[in-house]
Amino acid sequence: MKKSYFLIALTVLLSFFSKPCLFSQEIYRLSEKEARQFAFEHNYDLINSIKDIEIARKTVKEYLSAGFPQLNANIAYNDYLARPTFIIPEGSFGPGSPEQKVQFGTKYTGYGEIILNQLLFDGRYILGVQASKKLVDKSQKEYRSKELDIEKEVSLAYTTVLVSEENNKILDTTLKKMKHMLYETRETHKAGFLEDTDVDQLELIVADLEASVITSENQTELAYSYLKFILGLKLNDSIVLTNSIDEILKNVNHTALVNEKFDYNNNINYKILKTQEELALMKLKAAKSEYYPTLNAFMTYQSQAQRNKWDFFDSQGVWFPTSILGIEMNIPIWSSGYRSSRVQQEKLNLEKVQTLDDQLKTGLTIQANQAKTDFTNAYLVFQNKAGSLETAEKIFRKTTIKFKEGLASSLDLLQAHNQFLVSESDLMISILDLLERKLELEKLLNRN
Repeated sequence: MKKSYFLIALTVLLSFFSKPCLFSQEIYRLSEKEARQFAFEHNYDLINSIKDIEIARKTVKEYLSAGFPQLNANIAYNDYLARPTFIIPEGSFGPGSPEQKVQFGTKYTGYGEIILNQLLFDGRYILGVQASKKLVDKSQKEYRSKELDIEKEVSLAYTTVLVSEENNKILDTTLKKMKHMLYETRETHKAGFLEDTDVDQLELIVADLEASVITSENQTELAYSYLKFILGLKLNDSIVLTNSIDEILKNVNHTALVNEKFDYNNNINYKILKTQEELALMKLKAAKSEYYPTLNAFMTYQSQAQRNKWDFFDSQGVWFPTSILGIEMNIPIWSSGYRSSRVQQEKLNLEKVQTLDDQLKTGLTIQANQAKTDFTNAYLVFQNKAGSLETAEKIFRKTTIKFKEGLASSLDLLQAHNQFLVSESDLMISILDLLERKLELEKLLNRN
């Protein structure tokens, strides 16, 4: 009896603790466009890229703060365990005066000071602020580049799920039809109108289809998992895709994409390179600015106390103040070639980026032309595979009718069946390839 109570209590506890997991599951209904927008807000890589932009903005503030007043305080305390000894040479206090060894100062000293510094001019500071602002611009462009990559990945993952689901439907429908045909063939065989091989052949077809269904369902589950990962969802969340394959394909405008003129100035990678070129130019200017003087203003207030007894907090003790106001100019004169080497290095770095500029222009133009060719080829293959599937489906349907009427053999049926499944698989692959080529071309054209 006690054992049964324990089992009941354990069951209640398990059900209690399992409820939060069930209730924490979210269901998302997303179109392809909504999936992209969702990824912009929740994708792991994009979240970190946003943080990179914020870091770049904080860097700007860091550089700016160096040009504002800087206030610092110092407090020091010294205990001379052995005070320094000074030697006064002979004759210092008149002819014949002996050499003397004396110690100056007190055993304890303490002081506090406040220092105010203000940068008045430094060419490197001005260029550093400008460069830090360019780093923000570069981070934003790199974020946009990642957005385009995520858009492509989300669209491909979304379509992969749709293709897998469509494949499941075709396999399920075909399996049901073949199972029904197998049942009819067995009954006909029992009546003595068909041979054993006809039944065996259909059993083989059904077994292959069942294996294909299991494989396709597992692939669909993996496709959903990857889509959730790209979107930044938890694996126990559920997604309902509101677009169909036909709706996705309607957005493929082959003529408009192929005829659109490519302009490398709109390409995100070229924009990033131009920002790098501007940064390289600023680094060159900063290196040259090391030849210029720097100017600083400062003000110092200091108070010092000397004691032979440790009584710094005695209100009767005397503190001796000192205050200074000044301007300091640092004039570079000779660096043994250091500054010259720095300038030459930055010149070479700028020339390297300018060479990359010409290389990227040519490379992007070639990529765009290749992308248009690949997209056109993928579009033609898709049209071919769509027509092939329609033909294969018609052949399979007619062969099925002939088989039922005794006008086709089981081998004819098997061949037509395999041809249909291969055509269906080829079409699904061509759809994915077509979409990938389309997205790649759109990224190069910066149409997103």
